[in-house]
Amino acid sequence: MRTFIHIISLWLLTGFTANAEALQVITSTTDLAALSKAIGGEHVQVKSLTPGSRDPHYAVAKPSMIRQLHRADLLVIVGADLETGWLPALLQSARNPRAYPGQQGHLDLSTHVSLLGRAQQPVSRAMGDVHSQGNPHYWLDPANQRLMARAIKARLASLDPAHADDYRTALLNFEHTLNERMQHWKNQLANLKNQPVIAYHNSFIYLAQAFGFRIVDEIEPQPGIAPSAASLAELVSTIQRQQIALLIMEPYYERRSAQFIQQHTDIKLAVLPQSVGAKEDIKTMFELFDAIVETLTQTLKN
Repeated sequence: MRTFIHIISLWLLTGFTANAEALQVITSTTDLAALSKAIGGEHVQVKSLTPGSRDPHYAVAKPSMIRQLHRADLLVIVGADLETGWLPALLQSARNPRAYPGQQGHLDLSTHVSLLGRAQQPVSRAMGDVHSQGNPHYWLDPANQRLMARAIKARLASLDPAHADDYRTALLNFEHTLNERMQHWKNQLANLKNQPVIAYHNSFIYLAQAFGFRIVDEIEPQPGIAPSAASLAELVSTIQRQQIALLIMEPYYERRSAQFIQQHTDIKLAVLPQSVGAKEDIKTMFELFDAIVETLTQTLKN
């Protein structure tokens, strides 16, 4: 343990080789990193603590994360308890008061959007992986991207007023592109409007809200709880009875349950990239939604 602490201390002292003039922005996910870079441009250096190919609920804390947090001028998080299993301990070890909750260097974007799925009763572990503050997957509604970008712009301008005009211009450009792309995405998914859909986990309620389809059930009987043979059989019955045509899921979940359902129904499976970096060619938020829309449209055609 002493050796580990000594190594960490050396890393904290040596710091980054990055441009010292740029704001050091650390984000909990790749989506927030992409958005921070889109607004901050050349005035920020951005690193994500987690990769886009994995479930950010269950990140593995690493010493390199401590070093990144120690040097952060701004920490941007999803919030709504998404990072609660791993981030608090990292923050404590990083010893960077700037990034503590309530400080200017800590930005919880969940406080800048309207969260769906807030618990209406006391939450217990028996209910599964329920987030009492609301569902944290709000970045999957493009309309929330606008709110998130505005919050990032405001915080960057507050920390770095010398470049406030550049952040403002970047925000205007981002919103202009978002408005254009949103109309295209809605046109592409017009046939999905009002259609019933099955999801693996309760991650896609914001995506459903954005494009007008209805998630009527999930493979998980409760959030974070693996399906049983009985729950899968009941879900097959629901799909057959309601003639549900589409099942959506993230790439990091097990496929056996989805394959079982496909074997017993006519449902189509769309494995959707849920974050920037879920595939190597998805590097921006616009590319993420392009990929989601493309996957859905191709699945429905086949």
